[in-house]
Parts: sequence; C-alpha cells; structure tokens
Amino acid sequence: MSKIQNPLLDELQKIAPDIASLLPERDSGATLLERLPRLWRPGQVARAGSQQQRAWELAGLFLLHTGRYTEALAIFWRLYQHMISAQARAGRVHKGMPLVWISDCFARLGFPLHAKRYLMLTLVEDALREKGRVSPETTGAYFRLVWGHGLRDSEFRRYAREFSKLQDDDPETALFPEALLQRVDDSWLTEIPSPAETLFFLANEAYIRHLSGRLGERSGESLELLAEYLLSCMPGCRTKRRKRSGSTDYDVVCAMEGPDLDFRSELGRYFVCECKDWSKPADFTTMAKFCRVLDSTKARFGILFSRSGISGHGTTAYAEREQLKVFQDRGIVIVVIDRQDLRAVASGANFISLLRKQYEAVRLDLREEGTPPNKRGQPRKAAPRRGRRRRPS
Repeated sequence: MSKIQNPLLDELQKIAPDIASLLPERDSGATLLERLPRLWRPGQVARAGSQQQRAWELAGLFLLHTGRYTEALAIFWRLYQHMISAQARAGRVHKGMPLVWISDCFARLGFPLHAKRYLMLTLVEDALREKGRVSPETTGAYFRLVWGHGLRDSEFRRYAREFSKLQDDDPETALFPEALLQRVDDSWLTEIPSPAETLFFLANEAYIRHLSGRLGERSGESLELLAEYLLSCMPGCRTKRRKRSGSTDYDVVCAMEGPDLDFRSELGRYFVCECKDWSKPADFTTMAKFCRVLDSTKARFGILFSRSGISGHGTTAYAEREQLKVFQDRGIVIVVIDRQDLRAVASGANFISLLRKQYEAVRLDLREEGTPPNKRGQPRKAAPRRGRRRRPS
C-alpha cells in the first residue's frame, strides 16, 4: 500500500512505528483494539503527557479524521476503560482526553445527545482537575458546550463548581465522572435523540461493576443509582431518583423524549421503576403493590429491579404469575431486571435490547428458550396420592 501523507501518522511513526504501520489497513481498528491494551499497561497510558498515551490518542485521531468514526469511537472508549483500570492503583486519573474525543466521534455520527453527554463528562474531569474553575482558553469542553450546544456560560461555570464540591464531599465517587453527573440536575439535557441513535446504548461497564459490587448494603441506594444510570444511558430517557408523592415513594421516575417510532413507544411517556436490593426474591405482594403504583400514575409500563429476581420464576406461580395477570387484566407490562441481567449489561449487553426481550416475554407470554412446556404456562401433573398399600388378595 502506498504511503499516506498525514501529520498524525507522521507523529505516530516517531513514537510507535509498529502501530503507525497498521493504521492504513482496512481492519486496523479491530487489530488495534486487541493489540493496544496488551502493548501498554493501564498505568502507562494513565500518565498525562506520556508517549504511550499520546500514541493511543494519535491512533484514534487518525481514524476519526479519515472518516472511520465507529472505529475511532471504539479506540477512544477502550482507552477510557484502560485509564479507569489504572485508578485501582494510582488513584484518580484525569480522563478528559478520551472523553472529549468520544464526544467528537458521536457528533460526527450524528448522535447529538450522546455527544453532549460525553462533553458533560469531560467537564466533570476538567472541573476536578481545575478545582471548579475551568478555563475557556485551555480546555476543549467550553467552546464545544457553549458554542456548539448552547449551554450558557453561567451554567457551565455553575456545573464546574458543583462537580468540584461533590468530589470534596465524596472522593471515592469522583473516580467515575458518571457518578457526579448523576448527582446534579439535568437542566443541561436539552437535546432529543436523533433517529439514528435511539436504539444505541453505551454504558461504562466499570461503573456498573462498581455499583454492582455494593449491592446488598442496607440503604438500597446502590441499586437505585445503578437503575437510574442504566436508564439515563437510554437515548431520550430523562430520569429522576427518589421522588415522593402524597402517598408513595418513587425510586426512579423516567420520562421518554424524542422520536416515537420504535420499541420505546411501548414504554409510554412516563414510567416508574421499583428497586428491591433484597437477598430473597420479590414476592407476590411486592408485585401487586408495584402494579397499584403504576395504576395510580396511569403508566402502562414499569421496571422492577430486584437483585434476587421474583418468586415463582420459571413456574408461572406466585409473583411471576401475578406479573402475567397484571398485563392480561390491566394492560400493564412489568419487566423484572435481576442480578443476572445486570451482569450481562456489565459485560457489554445492550440494555435496550434486554428490555425489549423482557417486554415481549410478558406481553406475548413467551417461554424462555430451552424451557419445557410444563415449566412455563402449563399445569403440572398431579402427584400420586400416598396411602397404605393393599395386600394382594
């Protein structure tokens, strides 16, 4: 292949010639995703200004500026995860660089909502490094958010101060910018998803694992935070946590915004989530009470996040039977997300696809693959009666 004249490639050639030689190849994105993490340890790319970090960045930028946006996104996302891994030993690492390029990748793909979300995460990182005073002249978040997305200067500065204060209050939480963004208001969220991004789902697997590792704590807050985070990563889903009405507490309230042309239209404008971080399955009473909450809010969809699932799973009895009867009687679909589902999302599963599958299972009364008929929806054979045997005559 003929030599490509590109200043990014020329710079990379001086730092990491082996990586530079791969970039012009058509499958270089997949090759780099496998090779880069093995070539450099998390601690090497976590050091600001290191050659290893710059080489990884240049590889992503080459793909970005040559129109290979999805491959560039994958490269920068893998760098972000690699830098998060370094925090286990090094403490908090500044991760603004990959986050701002992730935002640019989304902007080129025509994903405005994702682009703004990752700019806000960039602002979190910059605010923590600059102690709440982010310079418009030396960071990339300001002109992208203020010029490109219309965030007011006063709002930009307010969020920066709030992020810095949150770090002071809970330094452990500041390891994940997603955690701090969750704890401020959502006034910055003014975009609606484009049709192309409505079913796209991307979540920080390391943050999911972090929250999952804290399940079982007495307050139950970790499961609520995890539920809210996963739902907020759904394009067009605006979330609010721990809200109270005159008669009940709502763990997570969700409002859907944007195009109404896909599976998400089945969720309705508003829906509610209930979180049960229990060691035992949620029972019939829990399911019935949640149904009453949904009924009172005129919602036709709800999600029960239950660490241990629900009683009667796989036998259409107890809580699982009530789950089916609720839809048959009232047209309300309640989807159950348990620890196994959370593990799947933490391993890269698409949460939107998971919701769709669970929704269809309830609405259409579908059996799980590989489940025998008598294990789902079919009556069991009566057990033979036990009694005294007659002596043969």
